[in-house]
Amino acid sequence: MSHGRICRNPRELARLYEAALFETDTTKIPSRIEEARKAIVFRSSALCETSPNYDGEREDIENALYALQALENCLRSNTRDRRRVSRLA
Repeated sequence: MSHGRICRNPRELARLYEAALFETDTTKIPSRIEEARKAIVFRSSALCETSPNYDGEREDIENALYALQALENCLRSNTRDRRRVSRLA
């Protein structure tokens, strides 16, 4: 999926989410998180319009957004830790 394209397919959304979670190149993680987050938010909006109760997907969406936020926080923390170690060396 290219940046800016809206994800309408739940399988594509899952692929983007997994790509963010399992990316090993730390330089790519922020953009993977952003792509997945945009797709999840779009999916959430689409579900709100068609089905206010989300047909059981609400918890999955909330968990996915939480996991992406946790990954982003870990990445930030690791970056700060590496900077601190390099200054001490």
